[in-house]
Amino acid sequence: MNDVLDLLEALDDEPLEIEGILEVHTEGFELLHYPKAERKVGPQEGDHQYQAGVWVGFGGGSLQPNRDVLNRWVGKRVRIHGILSSYLSLPAVGALGRGGFGPWGFWPAQIEPYSVQRVTAEERRENAV
Repeated sequence: MNDVLDLLEALDDEPLEIEGILEVHTEGFELLHYPKAERKVGPQEGDHQYQAGVWVGFGGGSLQPNRDVLNRWVGKRVRIHGILSSYLSLPAVGALGRGGFGPWGFWPAQIEPYSVQRVTAEERRENAV
């Protein structure tokens, strides 16, 4: 996740796979860096400080969420395949800046998923260094 936030401009409108911790909000879901201790501060543009995560945006043409399953996965590691959109591709609107994604535009990027998978304990053990 930290790498995604560092490379937003290069990854804009690109298909990618990202892993992180799924969190829930009233309006939807976000993906956060794991481990928590290594999370960076989100990008800042002018006075606007973005969240240090990626909003999971289920658009009209994307996979529609099974909210019951996603709610069971909150706080767990998930892998999402989808198309990333960055705030850097949004037009600036005067003093308001570019805005962002999710409620109130607090997120610097959004991934529109075509696959959401739970990262299993076995996968975590295999990838541990």
